[in-house]
Amino acid sequence: MLDLFNIPTPQQSNYQEFLGGNTTRTWVKPRGASMVRIMLIGAGGGGGNGSNAQGGGGGGSGAVTSWIGPAIFVPDILRITAGAGGISSVNGTTTSVIYQAKDGTGFTLLTAGGGGSGSTAITGGSAGSAMTASQFTACGILTSIAGQAGTAGNATGAGVNQAASTTTFLSGGAGGAGAAANTGGSVTPNYGYTVLPVTTAGGTVVGANGYFITQPILVGTGGAGGTTSTAVGTAGGRGGIGCGGGGSGEDGNSGGRGGDGAVYIWAW
Repeated sequence: MLDLFNIPTPQQSNYQEFLGGNTTRTWVKPRGASMVRIMLIGAGGGGGNGSNAQGGGGGGSGAVTSWIGPAIFVPDILRITAGAGGISSVNGTTTSVIYQAKDGTGFTLLTAGGGGSGSTAITGGSAGSAMTASQFTACGILTSIAGQAGTAGNATGAGVNQAASTTTFLSGGAGGAGAAANTGGSVTPNYGYTVLPVTTAGGTVVGANGYFITQPILVGTGGAGGTTSTAVGTAGGRGGIGCGGGGSGEDGNSGGRGGDGAVYIWAW
């Protein structure tokens, strides 16, 4: 006899994603939802613009914040703001989820800090800050992980390579090269993906752009560092979502732009 009593009841999740830096949109809680999960990614910092024979530092990646809890504790309407990736030597901005009350007051419920920018003085950008617990996070389960810092540029040789993070699926940017005829820093992703090297485009060696994928497993990479040929450096690569931009090579071109932030919400 076929036992139908222990077969799980089919359920469908309402999934929405909010992309695009410096944009604010509205999320409306689906009718009948019993649980909600929210994941925020802070924007990546821009790579540093190399100068004075020094390669720029790579930008830091944004933080990642996740919250899951009963839908009854989540407001019916939320305001979602995705952080904007930093341009050359500019910090990435914070991604946030805000409850906008009818009287016009706003209460920030969840945040993921943006990554710091790389410096023209070699230094890599700081990691995006993790969120600390708040009144709202006490209503569910909060996990918040800081980003990965960008690597330093170099004043005399090749840019500093970016190693895979041991705590987050995002990556900071690699550093740019200093002096003549040196390569920029590479980026090693998580989970054994191919190392992101410098690439050649139109006869000019530039830092490779990073990427962001969700399948077969979630991972993002920062931009590779710019190189130097004679006395002029090339641009750093752009970071994937939430990842840092690569620093540029000495005395020229801009650091790569950091990846914009994002918010993903599941309700079921």
